[in-house]
Amino acid sequence: MKLFAVFVLILSISWFVKPAFVSAAAQMQSEIAVYTSLGEELSRYELDVPNATLTKKGSIRLAANVQFAAFHPNGHYLYVVSSNAGNGTLGAAGNTHLLSVFKIDKTNGGLQAYGEPVILPERPIHITVDKSGNYALVAFNQSGTVRVYRILRDGAIGEEVPQPQKPDGGIFTHQVMVTSTNNTVIALGRGNEAVQSRPADIGSRTTFSFSDGVLTQVDKTYYEQELGPRHLAFHPTKPWVYVAMERGSKLQMHTLKDGILSKEPLYQKETLNNLEYVHKERQKGGVVKIHPNGKYLYVTNRADGTIKENGQAVIWAGGENNIAVFKLDETSGEPTLIQHIDCGGIEARTFAIDPSGKLLVAANQKTMQVKTGDTLKTVPANLSVFRIGDDGKLAFVRQYDVNAGSKWLLWMDLIEIK
Repeated sequence: MKLFAVFVLILSISWFVKPAFVSAAAQMQSEIAVYTSLGEELSRYELDVPNATLTKKGSIRLAANVQFAAFHPNGHYLYVVSSNAGNGTLGAAGNTHLLSVFKIDKTNGGLQAYGEPVILPERPIHITVDKSGNYALVAFNQSGTVRVYRILRDGAIGEEVPQPQKPDGGIFTHQVMVTSTNNTVIALGRGNEAVQSRPADIGSRTTFSFSDGVLTQVDKTYYEQELGPRHLAFHPTKPWVYVAMERGSKLQMHTLKDGILSKEPLYQKETLNNLEYVHKERQKGGVVKIHPNGKYLYVTNRADGTIKENGQAVIWAGGENNIAVFKLDETSGEPTLIQHIDCGGIEARTFAIDPSGKLLVAANQKTMQVKTGDTLKTVPANLSVFRIGDDGKLAFVRQYDVNAGSKWLLWMDLIEIK
């Protein structure tokens, strides 16, 4: 009985303390659950790392389109924000906006609704959970604000934390992230290109101190007119932060000191292969993530612009849909481009790397008509699987087409469940 108790204690601790890098041998004994969203549908796949395969295991439906989701640090809960609002700057406001909790079955990764959803005031675009697992932070793009909700001891969502001043996350707030020390929060405001009669809006980066769920602004940085940040990634062991520009298709590297990014980037790199596309309509930078070993960085380039052919068929207008791979200098953190590889579809809005660092799965969100020569074909939304080599480079393995119709593969992530 004593040995059994020790085993249970070790197993429990393992859910809270995740190593920065898991060996391939250890990965062979674990199971990876991949979750994807397609409109209101939240699906679960099993990822076989040695064979680089995905097997769909089931789906559940929410009351509105899934926008984003985040895992609790203990791996037992998934927090999902959903909305029926339209996308983009001029999207419809919608009338259903929710924060839901799902309990993760630790035997197979299955999801079970946990408690009643919390009603949100508008479309949520991003959610993160702080390092303590005590707070869920939600970003809202339409108002450009951030709200904080308590997480109760049983994993359920509690009351919203009152804020002395409304936290301003910047125009079109697109991401909110908590630093590793858990005492500062960074919000990225993408800004907007000029649309119809609306002038362009400047992108920004806002840093807040974070204590007992209260956000207090301590720094605000504005970007050049043509740059707008989308997502950032923290290096797993170094005080380095990498910011991907949606507007402008750039990658910037900053140092992190006392929870605040350096005012100016130490390095700025192009993410596109063909720089002629920098100003192409609907050519955008995407999500950025760092390999578990901290040596390589991955960022997507996305192009979903359309044109009409013969005044009828709406087809893809061209551009780059690929993944840019960078090697990170172990001393300075400088990123050096080492590869561009086709992402396997149209607009890889997100991707995830398995804990062993052997596989990358990209979610290509849209189904579009693409013309090659005189041939017009449908390129479906899909999940594309890549192997990651010892040199950090990607090799395409296979893809799984998704019958998406007019819906989008808007979110995807994965977690080790046993």
